[in-house]
Amino acid sequence: MTIAFNPFDPAQVDDQLDTLAALRHECPVAEVVPGVFYLAKHEDIIEVCRAPRTYRQGRFLPLDQDTRTPDQLNLGETDPPDHTGVRKVLAALLSPGRVRAMAPFVEAVCAQLVEGFAGRSPGRADMIADLGVPLPGAVIGPLTGIPPQYHGQLRQYSDDYMARVDPDPDVASAAGARVDEFDAMVRDLIRARRAGTERPDDLLSGLVDCVDSEGRPLSEDKVLVHLTKDLVVGGTETTTHLIGNLFYNVCQDPAVYTRLRDDRSLVPVAVEETLRISGPVQVLFRVPATATTVRGVDVPAGATVALGYASANRDEDVWEDADTFSLDRGEELRKHHLGFGFGVHLCVGAALARLEAVSALNAVLDRIPRMELAPGFEYQRVPFFMMRGPVRVDVRW
Repeated sequence: MTIAFNPFDPAQVDDQLDTLAALRHECPVAEVVPGVFYLAKHEDIIEVCRAPRTYRQGRFLPLDQDTRTPDQLNLGETDPPDHTGVRKVLAALLSPGRVRAMAPFVEAVCAQLVEGFAGRSPGRADMIADLGVPLPGAVIGPLTGIPPQYHGQLRQYSDDYMARVDPDPDVASAAGARVDEFDAMVRDLIRARRAGTERPDDLLSGLVDCVDSEGRPLSEDKVLVHLTKDLVVGGTETTTHLIGNLFYNVCQDPAVYTRLRDDRSLVPVAVEETLRISGPVQVLFRVPATATTVRGVDVPAGATVALGYASANRDEDVWEDADTFSLDRGEELRKHHLGFGFGVHLCVGAALARLEAVSALNAVLDRIPRMELAPGFEYQRVPFFMMRGPVRVDVRW
């Protein structure tokens, strides 16, 4: 049986839940687009992620839109051993211990941002513009090694990077030009750091000092892409979407908001449940190095295997009442959801993203006793096919 679904089409991704359910139940491994095999079941995605030598990393862009060289690929598009050294640099900077040490700073940033809108009368806010956008940039900026005067541009850079594949050629061209301009500034920083003797404890220093599997320094392109695309774009775009989805979920039902306000131990649960039911990353890709079989379906070498995280996180074989946002799923929730992926490519910034989301929700609960979605609000997803995040989240109190 064939079910029509194009995971690269933003319009289809906007309204995909019924289609994903049909895929899970009727053809959990399906060639939805010629050469693209969509995996809809949690179990199958786990098995593929456990076999990185068989299933190599795919790219984040459809091949017909991708003109990048190997040195310009994101960390999540590369395989060991090249992937391993860079990941160690990022993991050291974003280790659980270092992230815990950042908690007072992140909490202070959140409190300051919430203070900026909590006193409005009448009580109205857009949780994207007022909190989801400024928070990640304020947190990520100091980690990068990019000078403070550019930190205010990080969100625009992230938006522009995503807009380079906008269907409107004028929008895409203008966004690409702004990305190139910012990248030129960062290239100057990379060259200056390499030429100097100062090595501040930041990501730029870590990448400049990093060597590849053959002992060679990373190319300028590699340092640039890991700094700007992996940390800046990866650390702002997805966290903004996580915060937006979190407040959308929490503010749909005033009883949920009240329960969280009264029992703060449930705040991390709300974040994990958001990562499950509406995780920012909807799909990632693998490419089999050899011909393989998944659930009895032959998948040729070189095909694209789409890991349907959005589907797996609603798999009825794993989750009871899978389409419902619930604060009562227990310890198994964090163990099994795929909101940060799985395996060797598990999101390296997961601890920081969790800290930001928990701190953001706590800061709002501290200052605003009641909050709900604004009357008539309708969720509009950002246009990039891989992502699920709202353009805005209008609330009132």
